[in-house]
Amino acid sequence: KYEEEPPYAYFIPQDQPDPVAPVELLRRLAFNGLRVSQLTSNVTFDGMDYPAGTWVIPMNQEFAEVARELLGVQTYPDLREFPEGPPSQPYDAAGWTLPYQMGVRVIAAASPLSESMRAAMAPVEGTAVDWRSVEGIGTTFDSPMDVGFDTDPNAIGIVPLPGRTTGSGSGLAVDPAQNNSFRAINRALNEGGSVRFAPGTADTDGGPGTSGRYVISGLPRSTANEMVRDLALRAEWTGSTQGSVVSRRIALYRPWRPSMDQGWSRWLLDSYDFEYARITNGDFHAGNLRERFDVIMLPAERPQSLLNGNAKGTVPPRYEGGIGDLGVRALDEFVRSGGTLVCLNNSSDFAIEQLHLPVENVVADLSRDDYFVSGSMLEIQTDPAHPVMSGMPERASMFVGYSPVFATLEGFEGSALAKYQSNGSPLMSGYLLGEEHLNGYAAALDVKHGDGHVIMLGFRPQWRGQSFGTFKVLFNALLYGGRVSATGYDNAEFWNSPNSADDSEGSNGN
Repeated sequence: KYEEEPPYAYFIPQDQPDPVAPVELLRRLAFNGLRVSQLTSNVTFDGMDYPAGTWVIPMNQEFAEVARELLGVQTYPDLREFPEGPPSQPYDAAGWTLPYQMGVRVIAAASPLSESMRAAMAPVEGTAVDWRSVEGIGTTFDSPMDVGFDTDPNAIGIVPLPGRTTGSGSGLAVDPAQNNSFRAINRALNEGGSVRFAPGTADTDGGPGTSGRYVISGLPRSTANEMVRDLALRAEWTGSTQGSVVSRRIALYRPWRPSMDQGWSRWLLDSYDFEYARITNGDFHAGNLRERFDVIMLPAERPQSLLNGNAKGTVPPRYEGGIGDLGVRALDEFVRSGGTLVCLNNSSDFAIEQLHLPVENVVADLSRDDYFVSGSMLEIQTDPAHPVMSGMPERASMFVGYSPVFATLEGFEGSALAKYQSNGSPLMSGYLLGEEHLNGYAAALDVKHGDGHVIMLGFRPQWRGQSFGTFKVLFNALLYGGRVSATGYDNAEFWNSPNSADDSEGSNGN
């Protein structure tokens, strides 16, 4: 089929903002049967230059449809329940394009591969590991624990560009654009080192600013160099000591009602060596949260589920209830006294309602005949100068599903982290009905509440553990506590809130 029609192949360059991200993507494809090749020399094809080392997935192979389904764009059809009737909408995710999710540049070949191109391609091969004979040993740069994808001869041969350092000085600056930078941060803290966050610079003309970075110090140089090599990092030695000290007093709320979102978060934090506490209803009811934690994260669950949990009499008594009114008071005190609350997706509605924040979810009451996105890839504009968005591109693909969309009301203090374009459709893959309800609104906010912050993310940064391109947003948010959040950030020119439908005179201009 794909010798007669496009895509004839997919090209994946090695040089990417996160050089490990394409490896994470390709190893999964290879493990599932796709054969991946690599260019042995520089090649020009369809007017583009591809350097030696570029990966190629030729599509004249038996599992080609796997590549097309995962790497291509999904376009959900305009189906109707009956002619001229209401739309028949997807019940689950409608767009999952992996290059968009994982932040990887992939180019589809629109022309048949030439003989010279095929001559420059060599299959990627390595020596596979027998999973029965190896325990606790695996490739150090990718996310699976232990042997992972090393059991496949094609997958084990797919490796990133070697880690490297530049510059001079005693501090090792790592870029949050690379997910493994957070592994390095956590390992440094585990080994007695220290980490500072060096902030970026806000744009004075309303555009996105420059990204911040993390500076590791206090480790033997040999240990730091080994970490760079093992994690395939691009890092810089620096003599700068500026920045706020990073702390890791992190708590993840575990509701008694089963939460897949909480499970995805746990897997992700464990995979990247985060230390954190899992707290339950009793921890909220006991109070004094600020003495124990700098950051508390709520999984993406509905407000009533978080507040009320399991109904009395439906489960053993210890599993009854949710955060409850007593827990809400403790959470409010936690934030007001300087803590950071991180709300994933629709848990933002819980914070808006229970902490009485001057924020409105403008799509909360819309009919699904007017607005609907169950799970698709949308383009969102970010402000990388805000610490939570450090490492993100200015225009990012994010997985959005049943997500809040924000306007601010009178009394709002804080900053927009990300926003939707002012007109046109942000849809990149999947299904979106009612783009006008997104245009100009915020996709993520940092809301000042007392002395603390509420981070509201109106997208799914760790959806099913596969949205590698936005892992960094969650990681940054979990480190946005203590002195880092206390430093403050202001880029009021990045976003102006449209007037909300219910309070046309109440929105301010932040």
